[in-house]
Amino acid sequence: MREHLAGYVLERPARRPAGPMGLWVWVVLGTGPDRPVAARTPRAVALWPGEIRGPRLRLRPVGRPIPARHATPEAPPALRALRTVRSGRCYHIGSRPDRGLVIPELARALETLLDEFARLRGFTPERSLEIRLSRGFKASSPGHRSGRAADIASVAGKSLLEWKRTWDDAMAAADTLVDPAQRADAISAEQTRNIGYGLYKALQEHGGWLVDPASWRPYRGVMQLFGPWTATEGPWTTMRITHPTPYQRQRLADQQWVFQAHHDHIHVAR
Repeated sequence: MREHLAGYVLERPARRPAGPMGLWVWVVLGTGPDRPVAARTPRAVALWPGEIRGPRLRLRPVGRPIPARHATPEAPPALRALRTVRSGRCYHIGSRPDRGLVIPELARALETLLDEFARLRGFTPERSLEIRLSRGFKASSPGHRSGRAADIASVAGKSLLEWKRTWDDAMAAADTLVDPAQRADAISAEQTRNIGYGLYKALQEHGGWLVDPASWRPYRGVMQLFGPWTATEGPWTTMRITHPTPYQRQRLADQQWVFQAHHDHIHVAR
């Protein structure tokens, strides 16, 4: 039922006093991956039941708030349940389910794309493509705390960092070729052979990924598809500014942070 979990989690660890007392935990479970569940806004509650005196805990909602038409303090906004990215017909998720815990819209988009990509690459239900995710929802991450982003760590048994190193070696070898036709053939062959590069380009062509002007600062106004090939393939290719203004210097610094932070995985958000 983990993929249907929504409700509250503790903002910080709680200490349990000594003695024969039990810790009460309250969560709200949705009835399905796309069903909103009711939950209250952040609040403090007593740790111990009944008349026992004890500390009060600060609870934080898990999930993505969905504005209600008639939201009031008595009827706060509903909370959208998160769910895992599931295996498909021609691919399977090899990582733990909690690493792919995201909003249903992102899960569905990834599932559709991954199945089509695997099929076009020649994978079948009998020989499916393995995908491993390293992160979905994560409370402490500005880019992942609402479940709107996922990180893809490996594909077809190789990490994205390994696929990128293979790509760089192939491009370096192609650059040594004098004949332009041979060089083009070598690049085309690596584009076909390199599944990590192919997955990044498939995500780029699919499009529709999150562009949020109010998002975490380095991501603001930029489509959230980042990975080892972003600097050359986009959507945020390397900026070259001879005499940058203070704002442009900040954006150059933001871009370098994005490139470095995503050099070994693909980050995609919706």
